[in-house]
Amino acid sequence: MNKTTKWLAVGATSMAMLGMVAGCGTSSTSNTSTSNTSTGAATSSSKPIDLTVMSWNVAANTLQGDAKLYEKLHPNVHIHVIVEDSTTNTYTKLNTELAAGSGVPDIMSIESSMAPSFISKFPNSFMNVTNQVANLKSDFPSPKWAALTYDGKIYGVPWDIGPTMVFYRRDMFKAAGIQAKDIKTWNDYIQAGLKLQKHFGDKVKLTAWGSGSTGLFKVMMNEQGKFIFNKDGQITVNDKAGVRALKVMQELYQDKLISVVPYANAWDDTIQQFVNNEIATAPAAIWYVGTIEQSAPSQAGKWGVFPTPAFTANGNHAANLGGSNLLISKNTPHPKTAFSFAKFCMTNTKALNISMKYGIFPSYEPYYTNNPLISKPLSFFGGQKVFQIAANEVPNIAPAYHTAGFEAAHSILVNVFQQAVLQNQPAQQALDSAAKQIASQTGQKIATGS
Repeated sequence: MNKTTKWLAVGATSMAMLGMVAGCGTSSTSNTSTSNTSTGAATSSSKPIDLTVMSWNVAANTLQGDAKLYEKLHPNVHIHVIVEDSTTNTYTKLNTELAAGSGVPDIMSIESSMAPSFISKFPNSFMNVTNQVANLKSDFPSPKWAALTYDGKIYGVPWDIGPTMVFYRRDMFKAAGIQAKDIKTWNDYIQAGLKLQKHFGDKVKLTAWGSGSTGLFKVMMNEQGKFIFNKDGQITVNDKAGVRALKVMQELYQDKLISVVPYANAWDDTIQQFVNNEIATAPAAIWYVGTIEQSAPSQAGKWGVFPTPAFTANGNHAANLGGSNLLISKNTPHPKTAFSFAKFCMTNTKALNISMKYGIFPSYEPYYTNNPLISKPLSFFGGQKVFQIAANEVPNIAPAYHTAGFEAAHSILVNVFQQAVLQNQPAQQALDSAAKQIASQTGQKIATGS
């Protein structure tokens, strides 16, 4: 059984949750320690226990808050949260540490899109938690478990999901005579960009795009019920849905509606642009709530959200971007405490309240079902019930099959998109080339008849 088959055998056949510019990130790199020591612990021992946890941006902020809560309950546990400046840098560092077998944190957050690649590449590096999570399986959407299951064993605890939407500046839309409610399709979105361009000139762009970023493409494929791979592990990036998605990206660039920023700094540069009032929208996911609130507090009340545009007026606009999990190092000296903390972060009500504060939408279904925080109006976003909007999208999100080949596919697509968008290479030609490269690197077959 090859690696791809091992993943597909797990049952990634139900609704996929949730996976724009670049991955989640933050503006600086640091080691942050949430302090306090004392007695008592997640185990019966009162011996001091030190844990390290690595994550990025608002996810790391959430874990810092969780760590403080956990330390109060277990005073002998000291948790250090290592903050990286983007998912890209997080994964680069993890790859280096896992390959070397040293420096690996006790707990690490990894997106559902990347988890299959990491677990298959380093099968002896992550703790098998199959037995520990047996009584939790029905509390999380099954696709979250599928991303963590390899060869019949589970190697992590699900965290958040990422229903998508478009964040927009109410004041800029008003000035340009744009009604957010009128944006139903991607063509409507482009027309809104042209109105912004006419009113603001080059001072304000419709959105920013990290040169080569795959986020927007994945969203547009997912809402069409397709993805880079299908349920059988075959490559579908070059089917009709992919071509339609890439053509939208090309049109946005050709009409000069997007600000192109270097891929390596896409997250930070995009944030700086909306802080500086240089972009009017950000197609992203629910986790962007915390990013905007933290980065631009002076813009409170100026932001709003509307559903991700569809390809037809009545088409599906529900999609996913992101969504992470907590994985535990197999070599942690404190496996019981590490799992206890991971479970605490994913299931404790107070911990999940912190997640909501930062826009991290829990995948723990008992929490967000009938939870008043979900329907709470957010003043920063003009009183919109942003979390309720996200919750309403979840049932309509189509499966997204990542497989162990996703990491290779992602790297290939970054290069292909740079050529296709910036040099206007024909969309079908570009994606056919991408599919062949992915097949060559992963050994996965290209689907036919799509």
